[in-house]
Amino acid sequence: MSGTNIHVLHRPAPLPAGFLRVGHTGQHKLEALLAADRLPYRRFVFDAAHLAGHGDLRQAIGRVGGEIVLDLNAAETAAPGRFASAVARLPWSNPDRPWTPADFGAGRNDDLCRRMAEFVLHAGAHAVLAPTHAIEDGAWADVDRRAVEGLRRELDRVGAASVAIDHMVIIGARELRDAAQCRAAIDAAADLPIQNIWLRVGGFGATATGVGTRHLIEAVRRLHTLGRPLIIDMAGGFPALAALAFGAIGGISHGVAQRETFDLAAWRKPPPERKGGGLQTRIYLADLDRYFDAEQTKAFFAARGIRSRFACADSTCCQSGVEDMLENPHVHFLTQRHRQIEVLGRVPEDRRAEHFLLHNMDPALRSTRQAAKLKFADETVQKAVADAKARLGRLRDALGVLHQADAGAASRSRAPAFRGRPCKSSQVAAIVGAGS
Repeated sequence: MSGTNIHVLHRPAPLPAGFLRVGHTGQHKLEALLAADRLPYRRFVFDAAHLAGHGDLRQAIGRVGGEIVLDLNAAETAAPGRFASAVARLPWSNPDRPWTPADFGAGRNDDLCRRMAEFVLHAGAHAVLAPTHAIEDGAWADVDRRAVEGLRRELDRVGAASVAIDHMVIIGARELRDAAQCRAAIDAAADLPIQNIWLRVGGFGATATGVGTRHLIEAVRRLHTLGRPLIIDMAGGFPALAALAFGAIGGISHGVAQRETFDLAAWRKPPPERKGGGLQTRIYLADLDRYFDAEQTKAFFAARGIRSRFACADSTCCQSGVEDMLENPHVHFLTQRHRQIEVLGRVPEDRRAEHFLLHNMDPALRSTRQAAKLKFADETVQKAVADAKARLGRLRDALGVLHQADAGAASRSRAPAFRGRPCKSSQVAAIVGAGS
């Protein structure tokens, strides 16, 4: 009898999700990248307040099978620091003052869910973020629950039954760590008609400390009992990637080199006076896990020995190294951030934390230590490098201790399912070109 080779096939690890938030500007650059088959993201989040100017991009994403999530910006309509911004034009806003829970008593503003559902239907979205508000000692809890249930009814009524509702939990880092507040968030979402749960945590994001990152990972794990995929919103950098690697979340949502930290405190204050000027160009340096403006980037790479260590060497991203980083910072950022998420997805779930420490944190820490020994002409660059070295060192220490404490026994969030229509990347340019 001849021997038999038995091959044990392991199920592939669920792929972590990367959602790209489309800002109020920059849509034309994203359209160009999509047409050139250079936009690696397949999931996109649009703000209802800016939707009118993004019609061409939404249609292009729809033609190539991308997933579209609509943020109703409901929380902003109740925030003193945001209600008078672009959200004031939405059919469910109050341009005179921020909404309060008292405005949503029995029989009051019952038509807002209808307006939202009609808006969602015409937006062509696959999912919508629930119209919830920042958690403020439970004041909005009943209102938000009724709103989610009401929106589901209205979506079904207008013919948008296929549109999913993703729950949104907006909470401060301190409140999230509080067991009672976290329990309340779990109870509030337990039996709602929702798919995924999005977390927008005040103070957490690209600049989070090691302690803050560890606290968030440990706190978010309590939400795993809900059995629904978790997505961290408006968060980026190594802290958000760490939350993904350690299994606290199953997806990340961020903007194009922006919206990588959520400032809940700013929402609670009256808006500052508007000043002129647009968004500053920011160049992402992956080995420092931080951004420089154009002049700082030039000063950084002017130092001896820096180019060989820190310039983008990815020919599929920046063929001309530093020059491409400066000329096309959005392409560089999107390619590098997506690749960081994608690489984690190739690693078995139980090894992702270790992989992140060995292949992301440790090389970056070595690089910052090397850079900190150099002399830069720009003092702001010198300080930024020193700060990056200190921050990454503390982050590595905190995550290393957490990894040892987990000992492979920590729970993990499920990864969110893709809700767009699958489409081969080679078809992108042809489809977009044909539909332009």
